[in-house]
Amino acid sequence: MAKRRELKKDINYLTYELLEECFTYQYFHEELDIEQLNEVATKILDNRNNLVGRINHVDGKDNPKLVKTHFKKIRQDVAKSIEALDQLESKKTKK
Repeated sequence: MAKRRELKKDINYLTYELLEECFTYQYFHEELDIEQLNEVATKILDNRNNLVGRINHVDGKDNPKLVKTHFKKIRQDVAKSIEALDQLESKKTKK
């Protein structure tokens, strides 16, 4: 299993890349409302904070099976940040 520190670094890296992608998207699509961009960026940051908090506070530290399922669920939830970025395109097309 990866170290917690490495997992946090990976989550931080992904978060900052997604935020950069949000602002790049906004630069090329000026018709996008800044409030919509802020909403997506906030979702990405909230998901990051949630994931890091869950990494720091593991339930059932004494049971290896619970720890393994806990971190497996965290890795699956990382994809939610990526899905939040897809909302930019859908919000642009709604206009």
